[in-house]
Amino acid sequence: MKKTTVPDFSKKFISVSIAGDSHTYQMNRPHFESQGGRLFLVGTVPRGGSNGDWSEGAVCAVAWDGITDYLVFESVEDYQKGLAKFRKYKSKNKG
Repeated sequence: MKKTTVPDFSKKFISVSIAGDSHTYQMNRPHFESQGGRLFLVGTVPRGGSNGDWSEGAVCAVAWDGITDYLVFESVEDYQKGLAKFRKYKSKNKG
């Protein structure tokens, strides 16, 4: 049987996209957990990780088999810097 490996995100910050979902999910220091026979990526929602920060500090779990892509950052601060660049670019290139 082929051994399946998963990445170690435990000291990282990640942003993930899910098939059929229009927004991304951000997690600080996520790890993998088996729940109900499925593999989940589980982390904490950081400040700035939700509209109005309503879910800041909450535990977020996303099924690994539903993730279509992800971005890995060294820290929340690195993510926020990248997001600021994206927003600046987007506002300059409207229309």
